[in-house]
Amino acid sequence: MAERKKFPLGTQDFETLKKNSEFYLDKTPQLHSLLENSGRYNFLSRPRRFGKSLMLSVLKNLFLGNKELFEGLYIYDYFEFKKYPVLHLSFAGISKSDDLGEYIKYNGKIHIDEKVIKIKDFDYFNIGAILEETSQKAGQPAVVLIDEYDKPILVHLKNVQKAEEVRDFFQGFYAPVKDSDQYIKFFMMTGLTKLMKMSIFSELNHLKDISFVGRYTDLIGYTQNEVEKNFREEINVIAQKKDKGVQQLLQQIKEEYNGFNFGDKQLYNPWDINNFIENEAFGYYWSETGIPSAISAYMQSTAVDIQNIIDKERNNTLSVNEMKLRVQDLQQLQPEVLLFNAGYLAIRYKDEKNHYYLKFPNKEAEQVMLEYFLDLSLGKNYDLDEWKEVSNQITSGIFAKNQETIQAGITKLIYQNCAHLPYDWHNKNPEGWLKSMVGVAIRMNNIYYIGENQNIIGRTDLHIPKDDTVYVLEFKVDGNTEEAIKQIEDNYELSYKNSFAKVVKIGINWDRQGKEVEALLAL
Repeated sequence: MAERKKFPLGTQDFETLKKNSEFYLDKTPQLHSLLENSGRYNFLSRPRRFGKSLMLSVLKNLFLGNKELFEGLYIYDYFEFKKYPVLHLSFAGISKSDDLGEYIKYNGKIHIDEKVIKIKDFDYFNIGAILEETSQKAGQPAVVLIDEYDKPILVHLKNVQKAEEVRDFFQGFYAPVKDSDQYIKFFMMTGLTKLMKMSIFSELNHLKDISFVGRYTDLIGYTQNEVEKNFREEINVIAQKKDKGVQQLLQQIKEEYNGFNFGDKQLYNPWDINNFIENEAFGYYWSETGIPSAISAYMQSTAVDIQNIIDKERNNTLSVNEMKLRVQDLQQLQPEVLLFNAGYLAIRYKDEKNHYYLKFPNKEAEQVMLEYFLDLSLGKNYDLDEWKEVSNQITSGIFAKNQETIQAGITKLIYQNCAHLPYDWHNKNPEGWLKSMVGVAIRMNNIYYIGENQNIIGRTDLHIPKDDTVYVLEFKVDGNTEEAIKQIEDNYELSYKNSFAKVVKIGINWDRQGKEVEALLAL
């Protein structure tokens, strides 16, 4: 076996990565194509930890002419490696309390003639004048690289007025850029979102959004072919240790981590794959910190219905039109688009009317969304292990066709896992609440289900397809299980028989006054 790879876990500077002999999956073919074909002004949006900062660092070193760092990489023989001055500004580290102007002065850096000059060291705070002076001093136009441009706005999502103030600040900051065209060799900006009315997109109306352009889909992120090619030996070793076939392990890796889609390729987040190979174990590495705090705080403050998003994803009706997916309006932010930008939803397909249908990209993202729903619904006072235990009890009861086990599991779910909830939480829509909680519990066991499946007669509450059998669940509150079974038989069973050899009907009734749950099965 070749020498063990040393992964750059947390390293975002390309020069540091190379000097430490850390692994870099060669993305320079894609970067070379970008530089040759895309034009001078570009914008790319991608989720966090996807490799945006490292990509900009690679570009920085290309334009600084650091050819020795690229030995062995594709671009080594195809790039001129001419030295240009580079303005590099990252907003990744900004916090809500930072003064934006001071942050830019101390974190904006000009790389020129082997020196690094901070923006604060110039006699003026004008990006156009700085680019002009820098270009004239170097005798070459400058390269401008701006990372996480929208972070200063996203940290203020709960306070739209403050977010608007930040946006107005940027109007003055970026305005001189367009008049500095002769001093700019190449301009690249990255972020999580593309915000409508964000001044850079009006001031720089020639800024090309390559976020959904097919040939640049894999500019960052790993493709299936790249994973299999670059980690073949490591995957073989892990498969042996886990006593699995290589193809079986590859399929599991795909289910856990693949599925990010920004165009015409399915992608892996590099953070997950690098950690998986390094640790030789599955884990939710990318999403271990949960939903980004700024987005989470916004959705909590606006009472976003996460369960509705989950249900729509399950029955393939979660969609947004193309313009809203590409561009966010600060005054009318859509939660599903924010979740897409953050990486927790991906493109399932695009229809003829330019509507994008969204899905969870993989098991990891879905698990985070389910746990986030529990956070919003139950607060922090829930035990994840207890939920997984009750999940196993309910799902094992369903597949074993054991109504007593189902009853016991749902009873535990209501009166133990959800015992601390205020009464009015489920009193407003008890049947919908029961269905939601059981649905989340089922998904905790990585079981695929579909909620609110519609046919010409009505909607089933929930069904689980498994092999040649479909398990149809109908929920009642203060009703009876016989009524639930009859509803399935009269309204839904026939439509299922066209697709499944067996239909298992499960009626569930929650008697709130008697504090009892009854389950009834019919084959």
